[in-house]
Amino acid sequence: GDVTVQRLEFSVHEFMTIMGHLDFNRKGKPVEGGSSVYDEWYDQWRQLDTRLESLDPLPRADMLFDAKVVINSITDAQLFEVIGVVQEQINMHKELIDTDDEDADPEDLEGWEKRLVDLEKLQNSNNYVQ
Repeated sequence: GDVTVQRLEFSVHEFMTIMGHLDFNRKGKPVEGGSSVYDEWYDQWRQLDTRLESLDPLPRADMLFDAKVVINSITDAQLFEVIGVVQEQINMHKELIDTDDEDADPEDLEGWEKRLVDLEKLQNSNNYVQ
């Protein structure tokens, strides 16, 4: 299954969260020419991170939630990888809410759940068989 899905859109916040999660798992070691979304999106992520760092809180919040990151093509394997990260975000948010954690954010959870539905639709439309 090397089918390529065309165009994927994330909010900057989603993109940064997904990449931050992968970065933690990979201990910050991208592989040159690697096929993971982490390897492929690494430079874009670092540039965006630098830009966000340079902004004041309000413009930064605007950019995180209103700006979009467009990924022009993504393979089935990469889509599967992203779905895994989104699933982990959902589980983490559910746990925060269940334990009445001060970081609990039902809106954030809802956002990730919607995102999961979108991604799974995309996966199914590609007749992707695991």
